[in-house]
Amino acid sequence: EENAPPALAWRAMWTCRLPWRNATAVALGGTGIVGAALVALTEIAYRRQGAGPEIPPSGRGVVVVLGVPGTNPLLRVAQRWRVDLALAAVGTGRIDRVVFTGGPVRSERSEASEMAEIAVARGLDPALVVLDERSRSTWENVTAAAELVGTADFVVLASDAFHAARARVYWWDQHGADASPL
Repeated sequence: EENAPPALAWRAMWTCRLPWRNATAVALGGTGIVGAALVALTEIAYRRQGAGPEIPPSGRGVVVVLGVPGTNPLLRVAQRWRVDLALAAVGTGRIDRVVFTGGPVRSERSEASEMAEIAVARGLDPALVVLDERSRSTWENVTAAAELVGTADFVVLASDAFHAARARVYWWDQHGADASPL
């Protein structure tokens, strides 16, 4: 109204915008849920098909666990998933080292130290743990991990299917060699 004090006019204008903001929040939240479900279903299909190579029949290897921030419950699930992949590979008895990658991207703690802590709590021998706490992207994860791999006969990447595939391409681009996704 014309005679309304300025604060009330502003409040009325803000109230008019709220339904739009709520609809946007619902749409973005729904998109995030659908996206997460799509990634999860793709990952399940990938695992059921047995996609991804087995650990090679001979030689000693290294698992590179690609970084993911643990800043919310969904991402902590992703961290545990990657740690479980690494632990399964270590269970073959052919892994000499587990390189955890990822610096402090969205928190003060590094992604690598968060995942290493989970792995050790789940039974990984701390002597196998190597940390890269500097990298802040997948490209940097691959660069730093290569320096820590040493003379391994093979390298396997522990991550979700999409991320591991991208990291595998980066590994090839940077090092002219293959790394297998777990």
